[in-house]
Amino acid sequence: MNFASYSLIQCYYFFLFLFSIIVLFDVLIRFKSPISLKIFFLLFVLSLLVGSFSLFIRAVPDHYILIRMICPMLVGTSIVQIFTNLYFIQHKKIANIYLISAYAIYIYLIIYVQIVGYETVFPNFNSINSTASQNANSVNLPFYLELFIHVDFIFFNLFCLYYIYNILFKFSFKNIYFKKIQGWTFCFFMVIFTQILFIALSFIFKFPTELNTYIRLLLGLTLLLIVLYRPNFINKNGSKISFGFLFNKNDYSTDIKEIDFNFHFYTNFYFKNKSANIAEFSNIMGVNKDMMFNYIYFTYSMSFDELINKARVDFFVEIIKLNEFKNYTVEALALESGFTSRQSFYKPFKKYHGGNPSDLIDILND
Repeated sequence: MNFASYSLIQCYYFFLFLFSIIVLFDVLIRFKSPISLKIFFLLFVLSLLVGSFSLFIRAVPDHYILIRMICPMLVGTSIVQIFTNLYFIQHKKIANIYLISAYAIYIYLIIYVQIVGYETVFPNFNSINSTASQNANSVNLPFYLELFIHVDFIFFNLFCLYYIYNILFKFSFKNIYFKKIQGWTFCFFMVIFTQILFIALSFIFKFPTELNTYIRLLLGLTLLLIVLYRPNFINKNGSKISFGFLFNKNDYSTDIKEIDFNFHFYTNFYFKNKSANIAEFSNIMGVNKDMMFNYIYFTYSMSFDELINKARVDFFVEIIKLNEFKNYTVEALALESGFTSRQSFYKPFKKYHGGNPSDLIDILND
């Protein structure tokens, strides 16, 4: 690799590092709950950030290769945990066993390197033009440790392919959330499939070093874009969206009757309660919170808070047509509908009705 090519690649790694910072802050700010899922998203992005930064500042000898071996493991285990929490919560135990096993293997690798010596394990990583792909066969590890690392890689791909296969080909539900998650999952599938295909072809063809590097850069950038453009509802209700169950109505059962729900929620105007929350309403209905959440997602394709706001907006649109409310201000009408203030009313109104409430009132009064 000549100096010009090396400099260009370093610029690309620096760009990937900067973009990782942007995505990291995006997850920190936009992702609300649950904390466990947020941690895995952050770990996923942080691993790409550290990996790209270590490649950007690589020194001679290359003391960052151990970090770059660990980063893909962190990316892989994070992806498995993200998929498990979002799609197949029923497989959480086996996913956690995989997570603990992978961490144990790489912790042992770190200890092994400290005991045996860095130069012994990585004898040929001593050139600024060297790359991991060039010298992968030069890593001097005992057979059992190499076997464990390869088994870890195989299990990661099996997990991802199994999850993705089910989301893309086994599940088929007419639900706006599922459509979004299916498209998002397909992007993950393409990245993982490309990686597996490229590794398989590497054993047959001897690709140039620069091509290996550009493929890794492209895959890293694509993964960051996938995280950045994740479906918005994941940021709010990630812990509740176990798609392996939620989207399969054959596996779904509830004691909630539509007539009872409508009576308490609409007829008794629960949605107008300014402190309305799903826990309180679940107690009124005599069911647990998870059952209530599932019922609302299946019936209305939205969260409880979204349903509350939509009902309030619909109520606002109805009462402005009544003579008894003609002299009310927008703020008074918003409070009458259950909103806590005029400011908290405008965003839901625009989302569920569109336009400006004052304009709607003027049109009705003309």
